Amino acid sequence: MSTEPRILRADFADGVRWLTGGADLLARDGGLMMRVAAWLVVITLLQAVPVIGVPLLVLISPALTAGMLGIFRRLDEGAAGRPDQLFDGFREARVRSRLLVLGGFLLLGVLGAVMTLGAWLAPQMDLQALSALMNDPQAMESDPDRLFALFEGVNLFGGLALGAVVIGLVLGGLYFAVPLVFFWNWPVMAALLWSLRAVLVNWRAFLGFALVVLGLFFALGFVFLLTAGLLALAFGPAGDFVGQLLSVLVSLFVQLLMAAAQWRAFRQLFPAGSDGGQPPSGGGSSGTGGDEPVPGSDEGPGRVEV
Repeated sequence: MSTEPRILRADFADGVRWLTGGADLLARDGGLMMRVAAWLVVITLLQAVPVIGVPLLVLISPALTAGMLGIFRRLDEGAAGRPDQLFDGFREARVRSRLLVLGGFLLLGVLGAVMTLGAWLAPQMDLQALSALMNDPQAMESDPDRLFALFEGVNLFGGLALGAVVIGLVLGGLYFAVPLVFFWNWPVMAALLWSLRAVLVNWRAFLGFALVVLGLFFALGFVFLLTAGLLALAFGPAGDFVGQLLSVLVSLFVQLLMAAAQWRAFRQLFPAGSDGGQPPSGGGSSGTGGDEPVPGSDEGPGRVEV
């Protein structure tokens, strides 16, 4: 089988199936998922470290995502997974360094989105007053109208839209760059460019995926708020604690589900045999198989059976 890289087309329904296929992978080994979730809880404690905690967590997140993708790949192949595979992204030096570069790219992307929003708002409002208010919880609680007064007459939508474009491009570049680096050992720049290309070529599939994810978030949020409210009414402070614990469990479930769906999407859009595709020389575009029928499918161009 050729190992030349190709990007296959997927349609709206395929994007929906990425999430349902991811849920199927989660259900294959619930015990393993619970152990992986326990490790993730321990790792998220990094954010409690002053100053460097949150940036460090962002920096290592691609390597952790790679580990989760490796676990779901094993489950998808019918093999047994292990919780320690979560750290496979840190084991091999060259892959580890590239995944950390991707983490740095994510960190810069987040900062770029925040700076874009700040640059939009700066001519319209007093950002120093906003920063001082946000850093004073007592003032926020005693006089919340001050916050609304700062945003009076401010066009916030334009800044949010620009920030969303920046972070969208960053996440689009990272979405398949992580598995391309981890599984196929691609260089960072080629992986980022081909990942973004795959997202843009398959915008219909990602639209379907995004809509079903939004629906899932809405449903989970509604159920969580209802459950947390009932627990608080029934048990008081103890109910609040149980509600916080429930929020952690829900966030872990969503994180694992998104990683499982990411593996399903990667497997469908980048079929290149068991050894993976070789990185393109010069970033050429001839490897894009967007208009070819997918082998093994009788449902039209770009559909692949998973």
